[in-house]
Parts: sequence; C-alpha cells; structure tokens
Amino acid sequence: MQPADVNQQFLLSICIILLGYLAKRTRYLTEKEGESIAKLIFNITLPALVINVFSTLPLQPQLALLPVLGFAANAVLCICILFIFRNHPRNIRGMMGMSLAGANIGLFAYPLVEAIWGKQGLTYMAMYDLGNSYMVFLVCYTVGAYFSGEKPLSWRQLLHSVVRSIPVMASLLALSINLLGIPLPDLVLETTGVISKANMPLSLLLLGMYLNFSFPADQRKLLLQALCSKYIIGGTLGGLLFWLLPYDALFRHSLLLAGVLPLPTMVLTYAVVFGYDRRMTGAMLNASVIISILLSWLVFHFSTLS
Repeated sequence: MQPADVNQQFLLSICIILLGYLAKRTRYLTEKEGESIAKLIFNITLPALVINVFSTLPLQPQLALLPVLGFAANAVLCICILFIFRNHPRNIRGMMGMSLAGANIGLFAYPLVEAIWGKQGLTYMAMYDLGNSYMVFLVCYTVGAYFSGEKPLSWRQLLHSVVRSIPVMASLLALSINLLGIPLPDLVLETTGVISKANMPLSLLLLGMYLNFSFPADQRKLLLQALCSKYIIGGTLGGLLFWLLPYDALFRHSLLLAGVLPLPTMVLTYAVVFGYDRRMTGAMLNASVIISILLSWLVFHFSTLS
C-alpha cells in the first residue's frame, strides 16, 4: 500500500471514530446502546473475523513466537511500570500496573491492520493478541486485585474471565482447526466472511463512543508520567524486536505497531471491580487512543517504505 492509501484509510477511520463520538455527544447513541454494540463486536463480528483469517491462511513456524512475545513484552512493560511507580501510594501503583500493560488490539488495531495490511497482517496481530489477551485477563487482573486490597484474588474468576472471552476461544479453535488440517465448509467461510466485514466500522464507531476529551486537571502530571512511561517503554520494546528479529518486514512491523497501541478497554471494568480511580483510568484510556492514532499512522507509513 502506498502512503497516499494509508492517509486515505486513516482519514476514513478517523471520520468513523468522530461519528461515534458525535453520536454519543448528541445522545443519538446512548451508553446502553454502546454496550450492545460492544457485545455484538466481541461475541459475533470479531470471532467471525478471527475464524475467517485463521482458517484460510497457511501458518508459518515463526507465528508460534508471536503469542510468546505478546505476553513477554507486556510482562516486561508491567514490571517496569510497577518499578517506576514504586514510591507512589499502593492504589496508584496498582492502577498503573493494571492499566498500562496490555494493548487494545480487538477494537483499535484489527480495523486498521485489516484495511492496510490485509489478512497476513491480521494473522500476525491475532497471534500476538493471544499472548496479549492472557496478559490482560490474567496478569493485569492479578495486579489490580493484589494492590487494591478490596477483593480477594479469585483464581476461579481469573480462569472464568479467560474462558468466557469469545475472541480468545475463537482464536484457539480456529488455530487448532488450521493446525489439524480440517477444512471448514464453504458455507461457514462465506458466512464468517460476510459477518467479519461489519467488524471494522462497528469497532471504530464504538471507539469513538468511548472517547472523552475531559482530563482531570489535578492529575495531569500523573497522567503525563503514566503515558510517557507506557509509550517510551512499549515503543522501545517494539523497536528492539523490529530491529533484532530476522523475519519478514510485515512480521516485524506488526511488533512495532503493538508497542504503540492504546490501553485495553478492559481496564475500565477492572477499575470498577477493584475500586480504583475510574476518572483517572478513563483519562489514561482516552488519551492513549489519541496518541496511538498518531503513532500507528507513523508505523503504517514507515511500513510503506520497507
């Protein structure tokens, strides 16, 4: 794809995001309807996209490395964040360690990668997301529970949160089918192909509905420290993987992109569950979306030069 095509795709994506934001601001779409759209994405369109991608592409040996990197890179990020905020109160340290590790791949990365890098790029991101998902559902949950002191750590709840994640289960199922060489019926592939086309507009629309440009004035210094820590460390890790690994350019660009993705939306749920500052968590999430739009645009442009 040429740079002009990347610009056009980003302009289209930003228009859909702004449409979602305006629909929420004018109350044409409410929070309740946003929850319904989120359920539709995570339970139907995103699993359909994952199944369609995994079931039709030949898997390469190096793909097995991506889930490991998706987990390991975010684990390193989490450890660094906990160290940086070691002198802050326990609730701040827990909120940062829980929120800043992990990435929003389902809503943010998939639509852009699908439009610009196609199915091969989606395969790389989906494999990376396997490790990222276990980081978000297991490690981030554990960190949030441990530092909050408000809710005992429940391993049953941990496992339940992973198992009930339909996109994660769909990824594992589609990957198993591919590895076993079981061909899916044409009707299944055609159906998932049609449904998956709705994932991009719905995801970007929902992303816009989540946006909020009101940031707490009394916590801007903490917000700046948090975001700088995430993007400097995440970008450095992505850059190191890009330069050091010997695989194809798209594989390495996917890792570079992963290093600059926004916070996972799940952190808002965790903030409520564990009693953290929901306003601050929401501010970090919203600011990260804005920053990641710019940084991901740079990564996609960089990929056109390779």
